This record gives sequence, structure tokens and C-alpha cells, in this order.
Amino acid sequence: MRDLPVTTIVRAAINDAGGATVPRKPVPRRAPLALGVAIALTAVLLPALPAAAEPAPCVQSAPNAPVQVTADCVDATYSKPIIDAETDQTTPVPHHRVSGHFEGTNIQFTIYLHAQADKVKWDGRFFQYTYPTVFTPGQNLAQATDRAIGFALSSGGYAVQAGNPSLSLGYRHAAAAAKFAETVAAAYYGTDQPIFGYLYGPSGGSFQTVGAAENTDGVWQGFVPMVQAVPTPNSYNFNGRSAAELILGDKAAAIRDALLPGGSGDPYATLDAAERAMLTEVHKLGIPWKAWENTDYLLGRDPQYYGAGLSADAPLAYDPTYVDDFWNAPGYLGTESTPLGQRVRAELTEMGDTVGHRWNIAKRFAYRYQLPAANTGWIALDQFRKPDGTPLYPQRPVGEPGFSGAVSGNAAFDGTINGKVIVVSNLYDSDALPLHTDWYSKRVEAALGSAASANYRVYFTDHADHQDATPTGARAATLVDWYGEVEQALRDVARWAEDGVPAPASTRYSIKDSQIDVSPLALVRGGIQPVVDFVSLPDGLIKAKVGKPINLVAAARTPLGGGKIIAAEWDYEGDGTYVAGDLRKPQQIVALTTKHTFTQPGTYFVSVRVTAERDGNVGAKYALLQNIDRIRVVVTQ
Repeated sequence: MRDLPVTTIVRAAINDAGGATVPRKPVPRRAPLALGVAIALTAVLLPALPAAAEPAPCVQSAPNAPVQVTADCVDATYSKPIIDAETDQTTPVPHHRVSGHFEGTNIQFTIYLHAQADKVKWDGRFFQYTYPTVFTPGQNLAQATDRAIGFALSSGGYAVQAGNPSLSLGYRHAAAAAKFAETVAAAYYGTDQPIFGYLYGPSGGSFQTVGAAENTDGVWQGFVPMVQAVPTPNSYNFNGRSAAELILGDKAAAIRDALLPGGSGDPYATLDAAERAMLTEVHKLGIPWKAWENTDYLLGRDPQYYGAGLSADAPLAYDPTYVDDFWNAPGYLGTESTPLGQRVRAELTEMGDTVGHRWNIAKRFAYRYQLPAANTGWIALDQFRKPDGTPLYPQRPVGEPGFSGAVSGNAAFDGTINGKVIVVSNLYDSDALPLHTDWYSKRVEAALGSAASANYRVYFTDHADHQDATPTGARAATLVDWYGEVEQALRDVARWAEDGVPAPASTRYSIKDSQIDVSPLALVRGGIQPVVDFVSLPDGLIKAKVGKPINLVAAARTPLGGGKIIAAEWDYEGDGTYVAGDLRKPQQIVALTTKHTFTQPGTYFVSVRVTAERDGNVGAKYALLQNIDRIRVVVTQ
């Protein structure tokens, strides 16, 4: 039976077990198909048994409540999976591919199983990526990337993905695909053993992953939300950046330079009173200092990601009188006599005093006037409260619900996770703020109590932002490939769920002014990312002469559970072009040295990048853990 096509095995098993008899009809999920296979094989030896009871429908307690999906319930919307094609593929690696759709929906799914010759490499698990919408023409979120396929198959799992070429919200379609894929996999691999599953997704996909973690039971055993997004009040992280663009746009380069290695360290040095107030406000909103590395992205001026910027002239339909109050009523920034208030009015004059421009500016500061309850954990907004917790400014009705409800499947984000969870978030991220990962962590701790440490981890990645999991070009000079940390987290969550081996400890951090701060010492910081630092350069600056070599010395080490450093590289020009350094063998602690001669005067930002791997495997393709350190080299004649 193992050498027959999946569709043949599935249909034969279902037929023998008393199921559907027409080819490619939807397969009802009464139990994992492995059980159906066992029934089919024993049916020829034993008398017929009574038909099994129909499985219960998945439960929704109220019209807008999340649907509770279990391993055995039937979601009526996705109850009719149909296999459309079954092929053997050779890229990115040999595998057996099964694709299909759910009848009556626009949801498609694809299952990537080991090739026939590699079935013994399957260890009884699967990995499933999720994301809600496409951004690239021709993209189809029912199809996994080459990296996702290769990672899953090399990590003892098959890959599953469900979606379509447009929009696929919530977690229910992913759960239905996961459950049906188990029936296909059980038949293909010839097993009746439990199959373990792990769901992961970035940003909008983290909404779906958390929705699944809180509202499914037994479908997946572990979850890895990446660059974790949460339902922020009035999208204050984006509005705050838009406010910064208005007030600080002309000083962005100076702020950036002050914060770069070898800079003054004082981002306020060139700012006037209004600009100082704005930078302080943005800082306390939790917008990372490190995000100023890429000011165009931070301020919404990067056309690749923000073609229309972060602001618009469109009014707020749910609060049509807000604009008049902002510009005319006491207590609003548009009427304040403060330096920032005066600057806001000056910006309106410069833009042109139109109704659209009044809305454009007013919306940027709306987060001041829609504060959530003081006890809900939004510490970034406490700067707008008096010592007794009451608001400093007039308050308006809470705005219309954000997109998080639809994307997450109406998850409560109350921390009631079912299964093991490892969050991977990034310290340069200005979209899904590092602070928001802490906000959700506290909800998990409140919901699970002492059990939180046995089910939940947070790994922060330094030198990584929201985009570019695999940065290229100049961005590779400052950012690492953070998907390697995700892949290691997936392997760790699988070992945790299947074998009871706890994942490495969470990254240790502190919070000051809504900023997440981590230790420069690997053993103190924890997590799984290595740490690398240029040695004896407290100010991050080297002065050099044209034609004269300089010595570059760095030290790196891995935290407990971070494996061994397997590679070290140098980028001398700061353009993202790396050359291999001298690393004799994989080690937990390494000293790195090199010499370089600059042939032209100028200012260069030299990077050293290290890569670690859990087992010290220098040939590994996945789960590679990277970090970077940089220095400023000023070269003169």
C-alpha cells in the first residue's frame, strides 16, 4: 500500500471503512485517517462494526466569538476537502506534493510530504506557515516557499499551507487544512500514531497563530508567533511614527548619526524644544531607538513598503467632529501654547490650511485622546496620564475596531494558550514593537500563572527588524537573517511538545520608558542568539589613515542552548558584502581578528557577523543564528 498514490490510499481506506466511494469526494474527518486505515485493514478479518457516531460540530459561543476548534470537531465551512492534484517534485528538494481545496470556499491547501525514498526521515510531525494576505502579484498563500518546504522536510516533518491568492483571515482554514493533511499523511506514511503539528506566522500571521493558540485544542501542539503583532489601541505605534515624520523628518539624519556606532550618543543635541518633546513622546511610545537606523522605513518614507506614507487626508468616519476639536477646543494639541502645539500649527500653515490637511495632522496625534483603561497594560500610553491615572487630555469614544479581530479570528488575546508557544520578536521592529511582545507575555503569565514557564518562551533578536527576514544589499550590513531563529524555535517547540525537553530560557530584558533593553553579555541575556562585540571600543570609533592597515578585534559567544559559532565574516565597506573570517573550529566562545587597509578617505561602518548552529554543524542550511556588531571608521589622508 505504501507505494500507491495518496489519493488511491485515502479513497481505499475510506471506502473500506464505510466512507465516501466516489473518487475525489470530500473526506469527512471522523478521526485521524490512520485510524481509518486500521479499520479498513481489519474490516476484511472481523465482522462489520456499528458505524461510528458523527463528530460534533466546532463550537462558537456567540456570533462574534472565536470558533473553538478541536482535533475531532467538524467546521461546517471547511468540511469538504477535495484533492485536486498529486505530483512528485524535485525542487527545492525531492518531495511528494498533494494540493486541493475546500468545496464552497476560496481556500486552497498544499501538503508537502517526503519523497518515497525519504519516508524514513519523517519523525511524525508537520510544520505549517500562515499569513493573511498577499502583497506580490502571482503569490498564492496556499503554496509554501522553498525555504519552508526544505526546512520542514529536513526537520523530520512534512509541510502544510492553506490560503489563496488574495485574503485568508483567521485560523479556521489553517486548522481544517492541518486536520485533513494528517489523514493524508497517515495514509502516505502508513502510521496510526499521533501526529504532532506546529503553526507559525509573522506579523499578520502572528495574529492568526495566537488566534489558533488560544482557540484550538489538539490541532497543533506548538506555536511560534513571529514579530508579534497585538491589537494596539488606535494603532498608536503607526500614528506615533507618523507624528514623528511631521515634526522630526528634517532632523532624522542627525538623530540617526547620533545613535550609530561612534556617534555622539545624544539624539537630542540638534533638536529645538518642539522636536525634543516629540522625540521624547515617540521614545516613550516604545518606538525602538534602534529603528532610527533605517529612518526612511521608520518614518514611512520608504516607497517599497509605504508608497503612500503613514498619513492621509481622509477623515475618521467614526469620529467626524474630532478634527474641529483638535484645532479649536481647549486641551488639544492644535490649541496648545506649548512649543509642540505651536509647531503643529506652523506645519498646517506650511502644508496649506485645508480640511484634508487638518485631518492629516490631527489623526497623527489621535492616540493622545483615546486612552485604554489604565489597568490594561498599555504602559506606553501612561505618559498621557496624571499621577492618579486620569487622562491629561480630553478623551473621545474608542475608535472603530482595528483589523486584528478579523485577522486573528476574533481572538481575545487573553493569554489562554493551548500548547507550547515560543515568540520570536525583533529589537529593531517599529511595526510590531518589542514592547508589545512583553504586553502579551504578561497576559500569558496572568492566565497561566505558575504554568507559564512550562509552556511559554520569548526570544528577542538583535539587529533584526520587521521586514527582510533575509536582508540583502546595504541592509545586510546592519541586519541579520532572523528566520534562522524562527527555525530553531520551531525545532525547540517540537522537542518540548514531543519529548518534554524544555526550550532554552527566554531572553532576559528590562523595560525603561517603554524600551526593551537586553544585556550585552550572552550568558546574562539568554535566549538563543549569539552575541558579538568589537573589543575595547567603548565609543565605537576608530580613526585611520589611507594606506595604513588597522587591526580589528571582536569577541563572540553563544548563550546556554545557543550552540556553537560556526562562521565569522567581515564587511569592511558597510555595503553588505561579507568576506569569510578565520574561524578554525566551531566553538561557544571565539576571538576574531583581522587587518584591513582603506584606500580612500571617508567614513565607513565596518560590520562583523557571526553565525551559530545548535550542534556546531558547519554544513547546516537551516536554523542558523546570527548577530552583528559594527564600528565607525573615519579614514583620512
